[in-house]
Amino acid sequence: MREVADFLQANDAYFLLGLSVLSLFLLIFTVALWRKLAGLNRRRNKKLEDGRIDDIIEYLNTQADALDEIREKLDYMNSIQAEQARALVSCVSNIGLVRFNAFDDVGGEQSFAVVLLDKAKNGVAFSSLYGRQDARVYAKAICAGQGERPLSTEEQQALSKALERSDAAALR
Repeated sequence: MREVADFLQANDAYFLLGLSVLSLFLLIFTVALWRKLAGLNRRRNKKLEDGRIDDIIEYLNTQADALDEIREKLDYMNSIQAEQARALVSCVSNIGLVRFNAFDDVGGEQSFAVVLLDKAKNGVAFSSLYGRQDARVYAKAICAGQGERPLSTEEQQALSKALERSDAAALR
């Protein structure tokens, strides 16, 4: 430890000179940064004095107008989406189909009953009875998941399938 203290005492002039040079360098660097900052402030103030503030205000007003336009378009799109949502309620969204043999002498399950329902469970049941000599098609209205007229067994099965799909879709 004594050796270090002796070294520092012997060379204290050099350390003092080095610290003086470092202090001078830091002073010059500080003055240079201060001058740059002052120049930036002058340029900023000059731009604001030269009417640049009017340009900024005009730009901000333009942006505000653009935002208003976007809001109007968004409101319009929301109203269209609401109309489409109301229209979708009455679209066919659930279908039930049952194929069967209507007559003993005809195979291949050529007869069918199909039920088409909207989200409110309103719709129609179609039945086609296929025979060797002719084919017959019947239609019955469905309101709130119930036939307005008595449904055949096959039509009731098709209605049950459509209602199951409706309930499954409601759970999603």
